[in-house]
Amino acid sequence: MKLRHPLSGLVYESREDGNVEVSDDQGRSGVFTTAGRWIRGELREADPHFAGFVAGPMINAAGRIQGSRGSDKKAAPARTGVAVPTFDTRNDGPRAGRHKEREMDLGLDGRKALVTAATRGIGLAIAQTLADQGCDLAICARGEAGLETARKDLEGRGAKVFTQVVDVADGDALTAFVSGAAEELGGLDVYVSNASAGGGPGEKAWQPTFEIDVMGAVRGVGAATPHLAQSDAGSVVIISSTAALEYLGMPQAYNAMKAALISFASDMSQALAPQGVRVNTVSPGPVYFEGGNWEMIKQAMPAMYESALAQCAIGRMGTPEEVARAVVFLSSPAASLVTGANLVVDGGFTKRSAF
Repeated sequence: MKLRHPLSGLVYESREDGNVEVSDDQGRSGVFTTAGRWIRGELREADPHFAGFVAGPMINAAGRIQGSRGSDKKAAPARTGVAVPTFDTRNDGPRAGRHKEREMDLGLDGRKALVTAATRGIGLAIAQTLADQGCDLAICARGEAGLETARKDLEGRGAKVFTQVVDVADGDALTAFVSGAAEELGGLDVYVSNASAGGGPGEKAWQPTFEIDVMGAVRGVGAATPHLAQSDAGSVVIISSTAALEYLGMPQAYNAMKAALISFASDMSQALAPQGVRVNTVSPGPVYFEGGNWEMIKQAMPAMYESALAQCAIGRMGTPEEVARAVVFLSSPAASLVTGANLVVDGGFTKRSAF
């Protein structure tokens, strides 16, 4: 495909190797990836969205998808029914994901991402999915053993990994970790604030939930902003919860703090837009995994577990991987027009009408 950009007048042409060549009327040209990253040539800047469009998949006469990297595969037939899809984002070897043909290129190859509390559950799944999409990672947690296990897993997926033991409630430690991560990775493109103190009744739960959930996000985003602003696709995703949206069994700090995060992210999306940084939240519903809260609730309070399960419209609770895919999409250049949004990922657990 060959098209002229409507604003700059530059000509974008897809190449056989899957990249895009951009040229001007003076004979200068440059070669870029489909995410708009410069590879070589005199021209060093390109519109990443236009590059991705020009090199996007096309259906040829044989009914096959001609992909952006020259692949040729059969177009999938339309699907019907309600079967739960499964996805294998794992690659065949170190760094393979950076060149492997994907159904949808999120533009994350070579990006630098930081995820807090990323050694188990949703946080680990987010880090794994980012690694499978070609990102290098910085992760933190309070336990050294969990970090080491996660590091080996992520490096096995081809990512460069920077780890550090951090208590997110310690503002100085968190700020130092963010700065160190940006230096070690060579910048930051994605910041995911995932750390949470969890639920709990009574007054004693308010202070730790405020320090970890709310101030952890506030301090972390503040420290990351100068680095994200230098990216051509800076993005923040804050993990909230459906507990912020509807009554979850009892009044507790967790519900109020998760609601505060949605408001904070909405404000920051406006404040950081001029610097090219998008800010969104993801609110998971009940997520079941081994060692997680809902497994413990199932064992200790089976009636509460069954009640929550019955509220899931799809007939089951979510998985960390399903939440991670939503987070990674929202954090990627593929969601470049989305900022200030709260994406609910709950299988129909909440029943409100959201406008």
